[in-house]
Amino acid sequence: MTVDSAGPPSNGKDAGFWVEIDAAMTTDPLLEIEIPVMRYDITMPILDGRVTIEGVTLKPVKSSSMINQEDSTMKTGEFGLCDLNIGYWLPAIEAGWEIVGLPVFSKRKPVYQLIFTHADSGIRAPKDLEGKRVGSRTYRTALTVWARGLLQDRYGVDLSKLQWIVQGKEVFPVHDPAAEIEYVDGKKNMVEQLIAGEVDALITDISDAKLFEILENHPKARRLFPDYLDEDQKLYRETGIYTPVHMIVMSRTLDRKRPDLAAKFYTAFERAKQIAYDDILSDRGGFSVIYLRERMKEQTATWGDPWKYGLKANKSTIDAFIKHNLEQGMIRSQFFYGDLFAAGTLDT
Repeated sequence: MTVDSAGPPSNGKDAGFWVEIDAAMTTDPLLEIEIPVMRYDITMPILDGRVTIEGVTLKPVKSSSMINQEDSTMKTGEFGLCDLNIGYWLPAIEAGWEIVGLPVFSKRKPVYQLIFTHADSGIRAPKDLEGKRVGSRTYRTALTVWARGLLQDRYGVDLSKLQWIVQGKEVFPVHDPAAEIEYVDGKKNMVEQLIAGEVDALITDISDAKLFEILENHPKARRLFPDYLDEDQKLYRETGIYTPVHMIVMSRTLDRKRPDLAAKFYTAFERAKQIAYDDILSDRGGFSVIYLRERMKEQTATWGDPWKYGLKANKSTIDAFIKHNLEQGMIRSQFFYGDLFAAGTLDT
């Protein structure tokens, strides 16, 4: 096995992020590229080998979607593909990190269902958040950026009047001088702080069944948007936005050396999604959900394809996310698509 001559030097070691490997029965080497292990049904056909990429063999690796500390591999481009929380995508590019996006939004998550308030806080409408203490695990994740942007644009909330109580420290600076952020220790999780009345509201990503159970059943917790399903569909009908929280990024170093790869990756993810949809509609999706096929048909009738890929189909979403990042001081620069996405995907 030899390191790809187009990639960075290995200093005598296997660089791991992309390497050339001898292909059997041919003189053309395959390029081995790391891909994150993802549990999404729409990406699984790539990981299980049903979707292949010409000239490439993929090496699944465990990796985090979050950037909670300096990451030397992403700064220097010494990785292959990454499933990245998009709250870090624009700040990392502005900071000169060697990443570039593919318009493949691997995970989307509705925002309104994740805004909770303390029953005694007096918060009954979005504007009531002003002057209140709002808890979140991190200030910069995609979900909190989307939540602030939607609260400001659609409900007139003055973000400068919110006091944020946050547990996770920031790798990238927050440039908004009006942002009031207090960093606290993690001895209590944010749900416990809400129930105790230490924060008035909670806006944070939750992927834990026990925490959901507490928030949905505790008498001191209530949703700001009890009709969040209707709010999500209204947002989608009016703007075309079903909020993405993760996207696939690749090494910009790799993209410069092999500009043909981005389009191949994009096509592979698109094909994988279609196979996943076909699995469900063929009643072989493998999920323990009764009438999954019927639910899928209902979803398509209501939403079309909420997991749509490509720049044209996601223009309103991408533009809104860039706008929110600028307004909230996540970034200082106005970016254009050519700055953010691999050239091989700009016509998608």
